[in-house]
Amino acid sequence: MKGVYAVFFEIDKKNVDIGALGSLKFDSGTYVYIGSAMNGVEERVNRHYSEDKKNHWHIDYFSQKASPVYSLAFQKESDFECKLAQTIAEENSPVPNFGASDCNCESHLFRVGDKGTF
Repeated sequence: MKGVYAVFFEIDKKNVDIGALGSLKFDSGTYVYIGSAMNGVEERVNRHYSEDKKNHWHIDYFSQKASPVYSLAFQKESDFECKLAQTIAEENSPVPNFGASDCNCESHLFRVGDKGTF
């Protein structure tokens, strides 16, 4: 399936080396990552659940230190990825520049639930 996805992660407070972004501090809590895969959402989501992978994207570094707990997939075109990220950004805390190097979004990773919403 081609589409856009969201993967929710839990992490305990820690610093994580995120490749070119350097070491970032993550507070304990739930985070959601928004991504797209136009050649197979299932395989991409499975990658985020896997511990055996080469670090390529920001989320690869994060997902090795955080625990994936839930995922959603949407059979949508890739422009929905940024629309979804921008909607989530309105009520949640973005991790600046995370996973958004190829678009104009502030982030594609958000700490959720701080304001009591998703």
